[in-house]
Amino acid sequence: MSSRRQRKRRKLLLILVSCFLFGIGYYFLNEVSTWFEVPLGVTFHVIFGCTLMASSGIYIVYTIKRLYFTKRPKRTPHVYLKDNPDEKPQ
Repeated sequence: MSSRRQRKRRKLLLILVSCFLFGIGYYFLNEVSTWFEVPLGVTFHVIFGCTLMASSGIYIVYTIKRLYFTKRPKRTPHVYLKDNPDEKPQ
C-alpha cells in the first residue's frame, strides 16, 4: 500500500504531465491549425487541440482542488458530564 506522500507525489507528477499536454494542445490549436497545408485538415487539429486543452485543464483543476482545498468534516466537541459543587446531593 502506498503512503500519502507517494500518492501526493504521483498526483503532482500527473499535474506536470497534464500541463505538458495542455501546451501540446495549445500548439496544435494556434500553430499547426494555421499552416497552409495540414495533413489531416485544419478542423481536425482545432478539435484535437481544444480537446487536449480542455481535458488536461479539467484534470489539473480537479486534482489541485482535491489535493489542497478539501473540506474535512468538522469535529464536534466532546461533552462530558460535570459535577457541579453548588448542587446538593440528594
